[in-house]
Amino acid sequence: MQAADQKEIKMEAKQAIMKLGKTLKGEVVKHMKKFGPQGTAYFCYKNAKSLTKKVNASYPKGISVKRISLKARDKDNYPSSADEIAMLKKLEKKAKSGVKLPKLIVEKVSNNHYKVYKPIFVGKKCLLCHGDAKHRNKDAYKTIKEKYPNDKAIGYKLNDFRGAFVADIIK
Repeated sequence: MQAADQKEIKMEAKQAIMKLGKTLKGEVVKHMKKFGPQGTAYFCYKNAKSLTKKVNASYPKGISVKRISLKARDKDNYPSSADEIAMLKKLEKKAKSGVKLPKLIVEKVSNNHYKVYKPIFVGKKCLLCHGDAKHRNKDAYKTIKEKYPNDKAIGYKLNDFRGAFVADIIK
Protein backbone atom coordinates (compact mmCIF):
# COMPACT_ATOMS: atom_id res chain seq x y z
CA MET A 1 0.00 0.00 0.00
CA GLN A 2 1.34 3.42 -0.94
CA ALA A 3 2.09 5.81 1.93
CA ALA A 4 -0.39 8.37 0.56
CA ASP A 5 -3.13 5.73 0.36
CA GLN A 6 -2.45 4.56 3.91
CA LYS A 7 -2.56 8.15 5.17
CA GLU A 8 -5.93 8.73 3.47
CA ILE A 9 -7.36 5.44 4.79
CA LYS A 10 -6.16 6.27 8.31
CA MET A 11 -7.67 9.75 8.15
CA GLU A 12 -11.07 8.47 6.98
CA ALA A 13 -11.04 5.70 9.59
CA LYS A 14 -9.99 8.03 12.39
CA GLN A 15 -12.83 10.45 11.63
CA ALA A 16 -15.40 7.65 11.45
CA ILE A 17 -14.16 5.95 14.64
CA MET A 18 -14.03 9.24 16.53
CA LYS A 19 -17.61 10.04 15.54
CA LEU A 20 -18.93 6.72 16.83
CA GLY A 21 -16.74 6.84 19.93
CA LYS A 22 -17.79 10.39 20.83
CA THR A 23 -21.45 9.57 20.24
CA LEU A 24 -21.46 6.48 22.45
CA LYS A 25 -19.25 7.95 25.18
CA GLY A 26 -21.19 11.22 25.17
CA GLU A 27 -24.46 9.39 25.74
CA VAL A 28 -22.96 7.21 28.48
CA VAL A 29 -21.55 10.25 30.32
CA LYS A 30 -24.85 12.13 29.98
CA HIS A 31 -26.91 9.19 31.24
CA MET A 32 -24.47 8.39 34.03
CA LYS A 33 -24.90 11.93 35.41
CA LYS A 34 -28.66 11.89 35.02
CA PHE A 35 -29.60 8.27 35.85
CA GLY A 36 -26.55 6.66 37.48
CA PRO A 37 -24.97 3.32 36.56
CA GLN A 38 -28.17 1.24 36.54
CA GLY A 39 -30.04 3.71 34.31
CA THR A 40 -27.03 3.91 32.02
CA ALA A 41 -26.81 0.12 31.75
CA TYR A 42 -30.45 0.03 30.66
CA PHE A 43 -29.89 2.92 28.23
CA CYS A 44 -26.98 1.07 26.61
CA TYR A 45 -29.07 -2.08 26.29
CA LYS A 46 -31.88 -0.16 24.56
CA ASN A 47 -29.81 2.24 22.44
CA ALA A 48 -26.20 1.20 21.69
CA LYS A 49 -27.14 -0.72 18.52
CA SER A 50 -29.44 1.98 17.16
CA LEU A 51 -26.87 4.72 17.89
CA THR A 52 -24.23 2.71 16.03
CA LYS A 53 -26.59 2.21 13.06
CA LYS A 54 -27.48 5.92 13.05
CA VAL A 55 -23.84 7.00 13.08
CA ASN A 56 -22.97 4.46 10.35
CA ALA A 57 -25.81 5.80 8.20
CA SER A 58 -24.12 9.22 8.29
CA TYR A 59 -20.86 7.97 6.76
CA PRO A 60 -20.14 7.98 3.03
CA LYS A 61 -20.83 4.76 1.13
CA GLY A 62 -18.13 2.16 1.73
CA ILE A 63 -17.37 3.13 5.35
CA SER A 64 -18.75 1.48 8.48
CA VAL A 65 -17.56 1.25 12.09
CA LYS A 66 -18.27 -1.21 14.87
CA ARG A 67 -16.89 -2.24 18.24
CA ILE A 68 -15.54 -5.75 18.76
CA SER A 69 -14.25 -7.72 21.73
CA LEU A 70 -13.29 -11.29 22.55
CA LYS A 71 -15.27 -10.79 25.78
CA ALA A 72 -18.40 -9.08 24.49
CA ARG A 73 -21.60 -8.21 26.29
CA ASP A 74 -23.79 -8.22 23.18
CA LYS A 75 -23.46 -10.98 20.58
CA ASP A 76 -23.20 -8.33 17.85
CA ASN A 77 -19.92 -7.09 19.33
CA TYR A 78 -17.97 -10.30 18.81
CA PRO A 79 -15.54 -10.30 15.87
CA SER A 80 -17.27 -11.30 12.64
CA SER A 81 -14.26 -12.77 10.81
CA ALA A 82 -11.08 -14.73 11.38
CA ASP A 83 -8.95 -11.66 10.64
CA GLU A 84 -10.75 -9.67 13.37
CA ILE A 85 -10.27 -12.48 15.89
CA ALA A 86 -6.58 -12.73 14.99
CA MET A 87 -6.10 -8.97 15.33
CA LEU A 88 -7.77 -8.84 18.74
CA LYS A 89 -5.68 -11.77 19.99
CA LYS A 90 -2.51 -10.11 18.70
CA LEU A 91 -3.37 -6.76 20.32
CA GLU A 92 -4.38 -8.40 23.59
CA LYS A 93 -1.12 -10.37 23.75
CA LYS A 94 0.95 -7.24 23.08
CA ALA A 95 -0.99 -5.20 25.65
CA LYS A 96 -0.57 -7.90 28.31
CA SER A 97 3.17 -7.99 27.68
CA GLY A 98 3.40 -4.23 28.24
CA VAL A 99 3.85 -3.18 24.62
CA LYS A 100 2.29 0.22 23.89
CA LEU A 101 -0.25 -0.33 21.13
CA PRO A 102 -0.46 2.00 18.14
CA LYS A 103 -3.44 4.35 18.02
CA LEU A 104 -4.55 2.92 14.65
CA ILE A 105 -3.64 -0.27 12.81
CA VAL A 106 -4.38 -0.51 9.07
CA GLU A 107 -4.88 -3.93 7.49
CA LYS A 108 -5.37 -4.39 3.77
CA VAL A 109 -8.05 -7.08 3.33
CA SER A 110 -8.08 -7.05 -0.48
CA ASN A 111 -7.24 -4.75 -3.36
CA ASN A 112 -9.70 -2.01 -2.34
CA HIS A 113 -10.81 -3.19 1.11
CA TYR A 114 -9.22 -2.09 4.39
CA LYS A 115 -9.89 -2.58 8.08
CA VAL A 116 -8.56 -0.04 10.55
CA TYR A 117 -8.46 -0.97 14.23
CA LYS A 118 -8.37 1.42 17.19
CA PRO A 119 -7.71 -0.32 20.52
CA ILE A 120 -10.15 0.28 23.38
CA PHE A 121 -8.86 0.37 26.95
CA VAL A 122 -10.83 0.27 30.21
CA GLY A 123 -11.22 3.63 31.94
CA LYS A 124 -12.13 4.23 35.57
CA LYS A 125 -15.86 4.79 34.94
CA CYS A 126 -15.96 1.68 32.71
CA LEU A 127 -15.30 -0.46 35.78
CA LEU A 128 -18.81 0.30 37.09
CA CYS A 129 -20.20 -2.06 34.44
CA HIS A 130 -17.11 -3.92 33.17
CA GLY A 131 -14.93 -4.37 36.26
CA ASP A 132 -14.58 -7.25 38.68
CA ALA A 133 -17.20 -7.89 41.37
CA LYS A 134 -15.40 -5.53 43.75
CA HIS A 135 -15.60 -2.57 41.34
CA ARG A 136 -18.89 -3.21 39.50
CA ASN A 137 -22.03 -1.37 40.54
CA LYS A 138 -24.34 -4.09 41.87
CA ASP A 139 -27.57 -2.46 40.66
CA ALA A 140 -26.17 -1.83 37.18
CA TYR A 141 -24.89 -5.38 36.95
CA LYS A 142 -28.28 -6.75 37.99
CA THR A 143 -29.76 -4.98 34.95
CA ILE A 144 -26.89 -6.16 32.74
CA LYS A 145 -27.29 -9.82 33.77
CA GLU A 146 -31.03 -9.61 33.16
CA LYS A 147 -30.60 -8.12 29.67
CA TYR A 148 -27.41 -9.99 28.72
CA PRO A 149 -27.49 -13.44 30.36
CA ASN A 150 -24.36 -14.50 28.42
CA ASP A 151 -22.35 -11.37 29.32
CA LYS A 152 -18.58 -11.86 29.09
CA ALA A 153 -17.56 -8.17 29.28
CA ILE A 154 -16.58 -8.19 32.95
CA GLY A 155 -13.55 -8.77 35.13
CA TYR A 156 -11.51 -5.93 33.67
CA LYS A 157 -9.05 -3.77 35.56
CA LEU A 158 -8.16 -0.15 34.90
CA ASN A 159 -6.30 0.29 31.57
CA ASP A 160 -6.90 -3.31 30.43
CA PHE A 161 -7.21 -3.88 26.69
CA ARG A 162 -10.93 -4.43 26.11
CA GLY A 163 -11.37 -4.65 22.35
CA ALA A 164 -11.29 -2.35 19.35
CA PHE A 165 -13.23 -0.08 17.11
CA VAL A 166 -13.02 -1.38 13.54
CA ALA A 167 -13.53 0.88 10.55
CA ASP A 168 -14.32 -1.15 7.45
CA ILE A 169 -13.44 0.84 4.34
CA ILE A 170 -14.09 -0.20 0.76
CA LYS A 171 -12.72 2.13 -1.91
